[in-house]
Amino acid sequence: MPDLSKQDWEKLCPSLTIGHSFSVIPYQFTDEGLTEIADAFWEMGYLNIPPVFEIQELEPLIRALQILDEARIPPAYIYIYDQSWALFEKLRLLISHLLGEDYALLPNLWAWHLRSSGATGWPPHRDCDSETVFNVGPDQLLMSLSLWVPLTHVDEENGCMFVVPRQQEGELEPGQELTLERLEPFATSLPVAAGSVLGWPQDLIHWGGAFGENAKGPRMSLSFEFQNTSFTPLTEPLLDTASPPQFDQRLLLIQQQFSKYRHIAPDLD
Repeated sequence: MPDLSKQDWEKLCPSLTIGHSFSVIPYQFTDEGLTEIADAFWEMGYLNIPPVFEIQELEPLIRALQILDEARIPPAYIYIYDQSWALFEKLRLLISHLLGEDYALLPNLWAWHLRSSGATGWPPHRDCDSETVFNVGPDQLLMSLSLWVPLTHVDEENGCMFVVPRQQEGELEPGQELTLERLEPFATSLPVAAGSVLGWPQDLIHWGGAFGENAKGPRMSLSFEFQNTSFTPLTEPLLDTASPPQFDQRLLLIQQQFSKYRHIAPDLD
């Protein structure tokens, strides 16, 4: 783990900030647009929203991930900086439409920077082993949601996401081991442009693809997890993208992710 002071981190990426108050204008989805997104989400079991973010607002984070890579610092440390939190705060209208106005950020986060042949995203898994979608009369209620934002264009050559849609999941044998060999026939690949938004209920099967020899550029992406606060907290402390933890707590939170996710990626470092 890097042993850097707050000042060291600030010098490392001087275009970004740590612990500054910020106010962002949420992306203004229309009511009609949110309804269409929600309808597609419930039908397919996942979100696939065309670019929401302009490349200009992604570029500082892209450059920061490059700097971290050059310094041999894991990409998850991008969350030291305010701008990574602010990016997801801009999705407040979308998240509240799916989880309710008082949704919370779970203390689960990660970032990826695939750039060499053979590198992969995480293997097939569910973010939550418990059921996260419940029927309430004629409606469905979502308990928790994972969001994944690519900072660069992603496709099958540089490691795009794959999901097993709800309809196809029903074709799997109960208790089937989540291996690529067994799941690939039921999977949908999700190549998307930089600044798009992917998301899924936390019990949806998904994984990250491999960076191949024909990749045209790196795969950089950020992920946060959210929950409906009508439910008992899945894990604590619950957080808020509008008011990230202060430096020491933020650093500790990032460090805790490595042991937290090792069950998904045993070789995590």
